[in-house]
Amino acid sequence: MLEKLKRGWTRVAFGDVVRLCRERSSRPVENGFDRYVGLEHLSPGDLKIRQWGNAADGTTFTNVFRAGHVLFGKRRAYQRKLAVADFDGVCSGDIYVLESADSKSLLPELLPFICLTDRFFEYAIGTSAGSLSPRTNWSSLAKFEFALPPLYEQRRIAEVLGACCSLTERLHLSLEALERLGLSFGADVLSRSNCPTCRISDIARFRSGDGILVSQLPKARSGENPVPVLGGNGIAGYTTTPMDAVPHQTIVIGRVGEYCGAVHLVNEPAWVSDNALFMSELKKPADVGYVALCLTGLRLNRFRSGGAQPLVNQQIVGNLVIPFPPVVTQREVVVQQETIVACRKAVKRKMCAARQLASELMGMMECVR
Repeated sequence: MLEKLKRGWTRVAFGDVVRLCRERSSRPVENGFDRYVGLEHLSPGDLKIRQWGNAADGTTFTNVFRAGHVLFGKRRAYQRKLAVADFDGVCSGDIYVLESADSKSLLPELLPFICLTDRFFEYAIGTSAGSLSPRTNWSSLAKFEFALPPLYEQRRIAEVLGACCSLTERLHLSLEALERLGLSFGADVLSRSNCPTCRISDIARFRSGDGILVSQLPKARSGENPVPVLGGNGIAGYTTTPMDAVPHQTIVIGRVGEYCGAVHLVNEPAWVSDNALFMSELKKPADVGYVALCLTGLRLNRFRSGGAQPLVNQQIVGNLVIPFPPVVTQREVVVQQETIVACRKAVKRKMCAARQLASELMGMMECVR
């Protein structure tokens, strides 16, 4: 049965309008390529390359890409790694370097958005072979069929989608700035020299959490399992009842392993696993949010003991000293910090909305038959 296309649109094969670039450089530095890009440098869903390696440090990558080329991760396509280069370099053999075969047929600006569609990724995943590291191949991708709009409509679609990407990038920069502001604010709080100080052990008592089979916990909150279970990396699942010893507002600190020293402020009844410490009691009046802010700013991981299995214990935490102004002042500091956090959440919501809008627009392209 023939599909009916919108007037002016044509059904094309990916390989008819997209070229796989095969330029190679066995001596990147001598050929003027300062950077290399591996799959680990691409972030799922982000068209911007934000990390790279220094070719002068040595690389075996030889695939050459130029600014404007589309980099598509052919290994583990389900990770949806795709980016548009804004500099020249070399990249891993697990990355396909793509460009429009003819800008009079396919606008280069539209190519990344075609590759970003769910249909393209589903096709790439479906044509991948291998168990541990499945890879798709160019012969298969070249057969992927899609509806291609006429040039004037490609320009309109690319302009709208490009505007969404520009907005997302500006929001990303805002988020980075807010994160730097949050770190600076925390450092400023800790460095206030005209403030009395106090040892953590004189402010609060910390103890280890209790054992619980985290692997068997449901990962979503429900009516049957409404209580969060916290470990070193924050919420690890949900359970039926809270630990009696955990106050309704407390501080949880990663005790052992990769996340030892990570600090989480909890404002509800909870269970804390034995991979974490928690504040079980305040010994003197204090704003718990302020204490959590100071502990976060101290970057507790710096004080860990142990080698292969790093550890932060009650003694290490208790010996730390923080600025300790009157509670009223502590609360004022927390309100300022909460304002920064609220701004970050608002920016993240806008980023999600912009990405959702772009996704819906690309979905409309897929629906054209």
